[in-house]
Order: sequence, then C-alpha cells, then structure tokens
Amino acid sequence: MNIIKKIVICTAVATATLSTSCKKYLDVASELTENLTIDEVFENAAYTKRWHGNIFNCIIEYSKNASTADAMSNPWSAISGELACNFARNIMVSGYTAGNAGFHRWATQYTYIRQALIFLERAHPIAGSGSTALPEDEVARMKDEARFLLAYSYFTLLELYGPVPLVTELADPEDQGIDYARAPMDDIINYIDGLLAEVLVSGNLPSTIKGANATYNTGEMVRPTLVATYALRAKLWTYAASKLFNGGFQESLSVTNTDGTRLFPDYNPEKWQTAKIRLEEFLDYAHGLGHKLHIEYYPEDSGNPGVRDINPHESVYEVFQKYNDEIIWATAYNEYSNPNAQERRSNPIDLYANPTNFANIGISQESVDAFFMDNGLTIYDTGSGYREDGFTTVNNPTHVKNHADANVFNMYARREPRFYAAVGYNGKSWHIHANEHNNPNGIYRQWFGRGKPSGISGGENWPRAGYLFYKFKHRRIAQGRTSISVDGTAYTVYTSWSRPSIIFRLADFYLYYAEVLNEINPNDPKIIEYIDMIRTRAGISGYAELAANGVKTTVIGNKEAQFKAIVQERHVELVGEGQRWFDMRRWMIADPEASNQPDKGGVDGDITRMHGMNMNGFDNVPMTIGNETTPIRDLGSSDSYYRRTRLEERRWLKQYYWYPVPQNEINKSKGQLLVQNPLWPAVVAAE
Repeated sequence: MNIIKKIVICTAVATATLSTSCKKYLDVASELTENLTIDEVFENAAYTKRWHGNIFNCIIEYSKNASTADAMSNPWSAISGELACNFARNIMVSGYTAGNAGFHRWATQYTYIRQALIFLERAHPIAGSGSTALPEDEVARMKDEARFLLAYSYFTLLELYGPVPLVTELADPEDQGIDYARAPMDDIINYIDGLLAEVLVSGNLPSTIKGANATYNTGEMVRPTLVATYALRAKLWTYAASKLFNGGFQESLSVTNTDGTRLFPDYNPEKWQTAKIRLEEFLDYAHGLGHKLHIEYYPEDSGNPGVRDINPHESVYEVFQKYNDEIIWATAYNEYSNPNAQERRSNPIDLYANPTNFANIGISQESVDAFFMDNGLTIYDTGSGYREDGFTTVNNPTHVKNHADANVFNMYARREPRFYAAVGYNGKSWHIHANEHNNPNGIYRQWFGRGKPSGISGGENWPRAGYLFYKFKHRRIAQGRTSISVDGTAYTVYTSWSRPSIIFRLADFYLYYAEVLNEINPNDPKIIEYIDMIRTRAGISGYAELAANGVKTTVIGNKEAQFKAIVQERHVELVGEGQRWFDMRRWMIADPEASNQPDKGGVDGDITRMHGMNMNGFDNVPMTIGNETTPIRDLGSSDSYYRRTRLEERRWLKQYYWYPVPQNEINKSKGQLLVQNPLWPAVVAAE
C-alpha cells in the first residue's frame, strides 16, 4: 500500500529533517523551517496542536453538496438519485471502473490515520505558561479525540470499501517492502469498536458540548464528545448487522487474500443483538443529557390553555438553522458566497438582478414522490387525496407571509411539511424577496417551464429535473440587502447565515433503532413508537394513529411493511444529507431486481430510476416574454411541463454495492497482497 509507505518514510523517523513533501503532510505551513524535526514538533505546544488539528480533516463534510463535491464531501446524494445534479449524470450513465472511479477516500483517510497514530505515540504534556504549555489533562483529551477520529476514519473506509488494510502501529521506515493486505471485515469492526470503547472508559472527553445553563459551546462543536462516541459505536454495529456487511452479498463470501484469508463474513444474527445494545446505550446516554428531537411550538392555544401544539413547519426548518438538542455532532461548514457551492447552485437562475446563480442542484421526481401527503399517507395510498389533474392555490409555509401561490399543480398541494421545506417546485414563492429581479409585486416565484426565467438556459446551469433543492436554506437570505419589506412588513435579512452542518442527529438514530428492532422482533412496539416520533415532529399522522382510525392497518407488526416504512421515512427525513447511498447499499435494494417500484407496492430503492418534469414543455401559466405569451398545453402531452420525464438512462452493476479498491493502490502493492472487491474486473496497469 504505497500511500502508507510514503507517510512512514516521511514521518516515522524521530531525528529526520522534514522534506518538502513531509511538510505538506504535516500541514503546518511556513512556520516550520527546513530543519525542524518531528521531535521538535512535539516539544512545541503550538505545533503539537496544529498536528492534532489537522487530523480533523478526516471528517466527511456532508453539507458540501454541489459540483465541487468530492470524496470527502457529499457526491452521494446525487449519485444515489435523490438529488438531480449535473456532475453525477455522466458517472451514473457511463458507469465507472476500478481504474476511473472518482470518489476515493482511501489515500486521504490513511494519511489522517497515520497522523493520528503518530500523535498518539508522540504527544505529551509540555511545561510552560499560557500558550506555551500543554497540560496533562488537555493532552489526555486530545489523545482521545485522536482515537475517536482514528475510529471514524476507519468507519468511513469500511462503509465505502468494506474490508481495508488495518494499520495499527508505526512501521519501520527502513523496511522497503512495506505492504498491507486487507483485514477481514470483523477485524476492522472490532478494532473500531475497541477504540471507541477505550474512549468511553477513559472518560477524558466531555459528555456533550451542552453547558450547565442549557446553552451550547458551539466553538467546540466539531470536537468529539462521549455522546458522539456512543453514536458512532451504534452506527458501526447497525452497519455491521446489515445485509451487505453481514453475509448477504453471496459473491463476496469467496473473496480471499492471497494467503487464503476470507475477508467477508457469513451471516451472524447476533450482530443484530449487538446493534440493539449499542443503540440503546447511545439513546439512554443521549436522552440522559437532554438530547431530543428538535421541536418548535405554536403559542399556547387560548382555546386549550397550557397546551403547546407542535409547529411542524418551523420544526423541520429550524433543526438545521441553529445548534439544538437533536444534534449529536456537527461542523460549522457554510459557503454562501461560493458560486460553486450548494447555497448558490440551488437558487433560481434569475433570482437576483446580477445573477451569479447556476441553479443546477435539483431534486429528483423519485424524491418528490417519496414525500407523504399531509394526512400521513403515501401518494400511492387509496384515500391519500393525491392528484395530478389540474391546478390550485397552495399556501407556501416557507414564505414569511405564508403566501397563497395561485396556479400550482395539484401534485404539490396538501403535501407534508418536509416537502415544502425541501423542494423548490414550479410556482413556489421565494421565502423573502422584493424589489429586485422579476418580482415587481414584491413576490418572487420559481417558474421552470419552457420559455420561463428559470427554465432551460445555456450550458449546464439550469435545473434539469424541473425542481430545485431547497432544504437547509435560511429564509432571511437576500443578496446585497440588510432589510426588506414584504406586504408592508419590514424584515431584517442577511447575505449569509452560520448554521451547523450536521454529521449525526437523533432522528437518524431513531430510524436505525426501529430498523434493528424490526429485524429482531417485528412485534416490538418501539418500532412504530420511534418512527412515529419523527412523523409527529413532521406534522403527519403516525402509523399508530392511522391504524386506530382504520387506515394502513397492515403495517404494524408486519416485518416487510415496517421495513418499507423505514426505507421511505429515511428517504424523506434525511434527503440530501448523504445517507441514502449508504442505506441503499447496505440494504442491497439499489438494483432493479432487488427493488420494485413503490407505485407497484415495492420498496423504494431502484437506483436506475431518475425522472423529473419535462423542462422542454410549457407549464400552463401564461407569461409574456418580449412580444410573445407562453402557450398552454394539455396536461401530460408531449409538450407539457407537467409530464414525468426520464432524465437519464442510469446504470447499475452488482459490483457497485462495494466501491472498488483504487486500482492504482493494487498496482502499487509489490507483494500483490491487496485484492479487489467482488465482481470488479481487473484493470491492467499501463506500462
């Protein structure tokens, strides 16, 4: 494994002078002179902290959801088909090989694994005063943070590649034959678990960043805590028990190292029990600290004194806008000013007078269809009220004035609050905007049909699914303004907003818990209890309430029906958060054979489906552009906007369930110890 060898040679010799490449690895910039040694780094408090801080670059930034997305961010929401982004189109149409797969974490994470191991070996207390000192208790915390990040790095490799080489000690840099075979999956899982157990036992990390006065020290939000450690351990075992990781991929069971060591385990039902234990440990600990689903309330109802009703629209919005009790671990990533980042690339093209928007982060029709109706039923359920036969007025709850939008397609009426919080659909009014481009009456509306301002434009800079991704947006953003007036009401507005970028949140783990319980005992009442807590926060009826009213009575206690409910709930609740790609793979529902279409009663997972509205069609809302008025077309006709249109012929091969081991790493394996994942054809190295 050449990348590890390179790092060993650069960093493991205590007396060696740092070369240029090693300085880049150390990432402490020009403060390090050409003759600074590793020993000197760890005798200096500031440089020790810099070394430690660089380990945090192992964290995957799932809020980075755009054309700039890379392996250490979130290309997965687009690749999975929940979002419609141009950069993912060629990837999933042409497919990828072991030689050209573009979203590898391998070399990057092994760099930080190496950095963490060196820190654990060399960091020590440093006497002094003020910033020159490094007290023993601070070193103890930093070392446990390094252990956590070491475990996290291995987990992010495991979830993508399965078994990987396990490097636990600093190797002898004089050994020119350094090469590593992949370790069996169970060895990786147990190693990660052991690191996390060590962190929990030592207790050097704070339990949470929540202070005694119930406020959060957001300056430390990215630093690991004990509650985040419990969460990572619970997620690890949920994955370990899942089908792909637990003997369900038959072709993987025959994969061995060159010495005959099997890499993938047979099915072990006990892993579900371990997952249950780990999840309950996490939930008990988190609940004990006051972590709970974030809920916003309406003012007390004067007709029912003392009762505070849930405001679902504010609840599903605010969970992403401020640090709150639902968040277990988060970073502070935001890029409002970057024209290549999510915030700008999901704005309509013509929103601002001097547009720099690209409007090419949309949401697929499959995701639009996954959202429930306001009564908690799916669009396919009898009695849901779902229609595609005309137009109506829809009150847009994301607008500051709950604007009544006329001429909205019935497909978008009476949908649940999470739909309005996540989807920019045709005719939807923008949250707060006035006196700028294309909105003379103070209300800006999104129009995507043929000839419309946010329709097809040059190059790749238009929302080819006919939708824009709206989730995460702060609703007081208006470029170049500090205040704004809407219908006579003045509002303070912002050009950016510092929101947490969530890595772990409680809703995710409630659904993990329901999933694990369903595998062990489908009659466990906690399955529906935990699903329904999320649905209640989202403002829709839970399955217990539906069944009590004689609706969807066949779900509760039915393992297949409850699994289908969990799949759809995770799709809706976590849309755009980077989890669906990993869920579909670990459940093994991403291929057409394993996943029937939901409109036919099957589970929602077929990754080859990718639809949107017909951007070449007219949307039946006349608009005068120049001297012409856009025409009206019959719904569903070939030149109607309101027609499901296949966006691309997506490809799925069974080997995609595991990402390929980077072919260049296999080529560098001098002892040919590094073997490829199942079904991936060998790629011949170029001479």
